Amino acid sequence: MTRPTQLLLSKMLRLFVLLLLLNQVAIAQPKSRFHKDLMFFGSGLNLGFFNGFIIGLNPELGYSITPFMDAGVAINFNYVTQNRTSSAAVLRQTVLGGGPFLRIWPTDRFFIGSQYEYNTISFSERLNGAVLARTNYGAPSLLVGGGFGTRFIGQSQFYTSIMIDVAGDRLSPYVDQFGRQLPVFRTGFSFYFGQKGRRRN
Repeated sequence: MTRPTQLLLSKMLRLFVLLLLLNQVAIAQPKSRFHKDLMFFGSGLNLGFFNGFIIGLNPELGYSITPFMDAGVAINFNYVTQNRTSSAAVLRQTVLGGGPFLRIWPTDRFFIGSQYEYNTISFSERLNGAVLARTNYGAPSLLVGGGFGTRFIGQSQFYTSIMIDVAGDRLSPYVDQFGRQLPVFRTGFSFYFGQKGRRRN
């Protein structure tokens, strides 16, 4: 990992923690103790298309900290292909990773979000069925973006988003062979454990 990438990730993680602390102070829940009915579990479906494709699943476990903010941890499994422009070879990546996520809902329908991931990647290059190269490595990513959806705290969530990786690591599964960012489209759904059903206040 390059030093500029390390510095960027360090700053973004500090910002993530700071946002959590500020939001908890500014918009306190009526009761400070943990509420099981504010926990949710679900999954997202990742899709991306640019000189190949990305497809994957993104299971997540989260908590509605305030009426305006969700945070939690997610696991991602992605399969990525890219076509070489200089030959008929195909680059393939199988990606397994995970990390924290944050979503802020300034309105009932729209949100901005981020998700830090550290990914373990199995890479291969194939030509006419023959394996030309194979290797394994790790790479961080920091997805940021926004989207729209419906959110009934205590009942369910559904959203669609578009995100890009801003970490700048060329080994990221969300960066193509030329260093260009691949947009990631994600549709997700979650269900709360309590199932009481109420909108944000």
